[in-house]
Amino acid sequence: MKIGFLLAAALLASDVKAQFGPWPKPPTIVILAAEGDPRIALVDEAIAYWNRVFEEVGSPFRLPPATRNALPIPEHALQEMSDAIVSGRRPVPVPEALRRLPGDLTIALAQSAFISFAGPFDPDGKRVVGIRSSDSWPLTMPNVARNVIAHELGHAIGLMHNADPAMLMCGRPALCRPPDFASRRPHIFPLTENERRLLLRMYPAHR
Repeated sequence: MKIGFLLAAALLASDVKAQFGPWPKPPTIVILAAEGDPRIALVDEAIAYWNRVFEEVGSPFRLPPATRNALPIPEHALQEMSDAIVSGRRPVPVPEALRRLPGDLTIALAQSAFISFAGPFDPDGKRVVGIRSSDSWPLTMPNVARNVIAHELGHAIGLMHNADPAMLMCGRPALCRPPDFASRRPHIFPLTENERRLLLRMYPAHR
């Protein structure tokens, strides 16, 4: 565990920063979603995207396939968590309902409107990705939901925002926002070279 904290500290001092510490082992990934939610396929696509990236950078780390759980989606707790993250409160208060979720990484495909997020900010504990309703703007725009899900999963892996609007991880405090992902061509935006190098430092070939 001490090694993990030292690694996280080293990453925070590098040219690209890590949002979370690296996963010490592949996390179990659970999706909370309504039956037939089309975003479930986008989660699978995002996992495949990140696993291709890990392969390309030379890391043996892989995200496992996600499983779906029929538990009710904790909408109010997701909204609370989103508000706390966006407001900049640190440490982020984690609603109790989000501490009892089934996966190491739980991806909640919500039916309400809030700013999508990844949290809590805990290098060793469970992590939650909350994705706003697909019926609310801007997730109604083509290609946006796909990239929002991949973007938030990037945070859950450990990456922070950058300021390049042509890149997947662009976000606050830069002016990049989810509508920038809109495209008639379905695709996931790329990473910067610095982010790719950071991923290999976080998840090296020999751990």
